[in-house]
Amino acid sequence: MLRKIEIVLPIDETDKLNEILENYEVLDKYKISFLEDKALYLITLNVENSGPLLDELEKKLAFAEGFRLNMLEVEATIPAVELGEEDEKEESKEDNTEITTDESTKEDQEKDNNSATKGLSRQELYADLSDSINLDSNYILMCVLSAIVASSGVMLNNVAVIIGAMVIAPLLGPNVGMALASTLGDMELGKKALKASLIGAGAAVLVALIAGLILNPESWPNEVLSRTSVGWGDITLALASGSAGTLAFTTGTSGAVIGVMIAVALMPPLVVVGILLGAGEFILAGGALMLFISNIICINLAGVLTFFYQGVRPLNWWEEEKAATTRKYSIIIWIILLTLLIAGIQFIQYS
Repeated sequence: MLRKIEIVLPIDETDKLNEILENYEVLDKYKISFLEDKALYLITLNVENSGPLLDELEKKLAFAEGFRLNMLEVEATIPAVELGEEDEKEESKEDNTEITTDESTKEDQEKDNNSATKGLSRQELYADLSDSINLDSNYILMCVLSAIVASSGVMLNNVAVIIGAMVIAPLLGPNVGMALASTLGDMELGKKALKASLIGAGAAVLVALIAGLILNPESWPNEVLSRTSVGWGDITLALASGSAGTLAFTTGTSGAVIGVMIAVALMPPLVVVGILLGAGEFILAGGALMLFISNIICINLAGVLTFFYQGVRPLNWWEEEKAATTRKYSIIIWIILLTLLIAGIQFIQYS
């Protein structure tokens, strides 16, 4: 994958930009001068190099008056870039480059530590997740509509309809957002993600509660009863799916996110909770709630661990100290909750 970066900056900062770009393998670079005191740079590079470059540009040039950086995804390029072309350039550069000072080595290490992932840059990842947890009328409407579809699916015992509800449900984004907030120590993002998750879940339960009050059947379909208990398979599935969902976001593979939505299935157990509460089946509703909570715990735990493994870090070292503390406590909390959940499953199975 390629990225096109547009940079506007003062003319007197262009030398600094050129020095920065010398340390990165770019496919092409063009400079356009305008308005006498500004310059526009157009840069094309591999997505894997975009994260470290954006971090260094933010640290060294973001303070400049009039500085603006826009990054765009390149859908196609002519002539096509061969996969091995950039690797050969990189190997040639490594052969002809000597590290002459300890300072340059330290700078390279710092750059590696601040790189977001081997996929999307931290800035892209943050923007994507912020968009997915944008709490507006469209988000709430999608939660309501997916709850209606999911309620219909479980009551009709129709798997195809349930899968449709899983795909349109927007609840995965806020939970991955909470995992990213814990990884970066970003309290504002965490509050926004938590608020979106709670409001979305509340809207879904309310819709399902009304459905339960209206329908209240004599016998429950299998699609309802199958979501009233938690097993080891459910926990394993949620952990694996949570990690896969995080990887899907970090690598920009939106199609994989849809598959994770189907696998994690946050909406079906949530609407089962509402339907059973509306029908007065409080014990069964409690089992469905346990399933939903187990999915939330596993998604967040797997998400934090996967973000950490992918190398998602804050930009500055003082932010990293805060993030390390937040990350540590969030992992501890999620592990404790998962342990309590497993203990509860064991107690239920052997009581």
